[in-house]
Amino acid sequence: MMALGQTIDISKFLLAISSMNGLSDPAINNHNYRVAFISYLIGKEISFSNEFLYNLLVAGLLHDIGLLLVHIREDVALLKNPSAKETRKVHLHAEVGYELLRKFPYFSKIAKIVKYHHYSYQEAIENKDIPFSAAIVNLADRIDIFIINNADTEQPYSNISRVLPKLEKFLKRQEGKIFSPKLVDIFLQKVSHQEAFWYEILNESCLKETLEYLLRSFDNKLPSEAFYDLSQILAYLIDFKSPFTATHSSGVAQTAASLASFFKFTSPDLKKIKIAGLLHDIGKVAIPLSILEKQGKLTEEEFNIMKSHVFYSYKIISRLNVDNDIIEWASYHHETLDGEGYPFRLTAKELSLGSRIMAVADIFTALREDRPYKKGLPPERAISIIDELSKKKKLDKRVVNILRKNLSNISMQVEESQKRAKELYHELRGIVSMYKE
Repeated sequence: MMALGQTIDISKFLLAISSMNGLSDPAINNHNYRVAFISYLIGKEISFSNEFLYNLLVAGLLHDIGLLLVHIREDVALLKNPSAKETRKVHLHAEVGYELLRKFPYFSKIAKIVKYHHYSYQEAIENKDIPFSAAIVNLADRIDIFIINNADTEQPYSNISRVLPKLEKFLKRQEGKIFSPKLVDIFLQKVSHQEAFWYEILNESCLKETLEYLLRSFDNKLPSEAFYDLSQILAYLIDFKSPFTATHSSGVAQTAASLASFFKFTSPDLKKIKIAGLLHDIGKVAIPLSILEKQGKLTEEEFNIMKSHVFYSYKIISRLNVDNDIIEWASYHHETLDGEGYPFRLTAKELSLGSRIMAVADIFTALREDRPYKKGLPPERAISIIDELSKKKKLDKRVVNILRKNLSNISMQVEESQKRAKELYHELRGIVSMYKE
């Protein structure tokens, strides 16, 4: 478990963030895993440098991270046809992924690989800024799309002998233009002829186990304090899907931390509750945008889908190998003291102070924000609604009282925190607008 002042193994974090693409769009389920593995196999035939191979592996896992924020027709076309003609717009998700990752020094080199992973071999020759690793990820990306479009979904091993000649023909036709001839030869001569390669990439559980082993073998650990920055990236990925939620997790995190400080939380626990606030809505990656941005009241069916986001948050965060407090504080934010909350129907005796603080922070932040169906409320009106919920034994009265007594100060801290998130959101939307011109 993560403890402040120690180093942490981020292999589970990387696999979890990579798997979010599959929750967002089932068509690309495990695509990042396979691209990472194929990239690694090609890369180790070129270099034994730990830094080179690790960056290549992580870039493969995160190469499509921008798709969580922007998804265009050109992306879908490439998923259906690996030889589809690329347009300038196909670089959009790569640019967005780059802008997100480069904010964090640990990912600076990986960010550059992500940025250029859709550039062709000919473009890479003309542009010396494009890292060689990007060409490897580009090739691995197209190989995976080709395999998945041609493999038997029911019996994936059954038609390997028919897929391989087609794949070889496809790669040879594109080498020298889209793909590096050297990399194509390495894949065909050193990788694709091994049955073990096919058994690995077409078996989800084996592949995930292998990737986790590979990531841990590099022994690249982070100071636990840096996990806050990683959590911030995850929060941006979720919140930036909609302008109505662009600053939500940042607001919840700051509100929760401000409230916890009045309850004499220690410095490590304040850091943990802020991380929990940033991660609390990560499960919304599985919720369709049509529901997140619906103008009117949700139907019963839509509300049931919306409620599932908390369960997905719990499942994703549980994979991160973090402190149990973070898992609980983030995952129980829709539980209520009377046992009528969701998704676990917990009662007051099962809800810690941190979970109670998070519930108040989430509701207060949501009430203050604009939504498609309502305007944000002023702080005084929001606190009156929260007061009523505490009287109905939904929320903890102690936490609500602290919020009321310190409303002005807490609101000011939250606005400052949300301002930074809003600035980055507009920066990324500016990139999107530029590609639409």
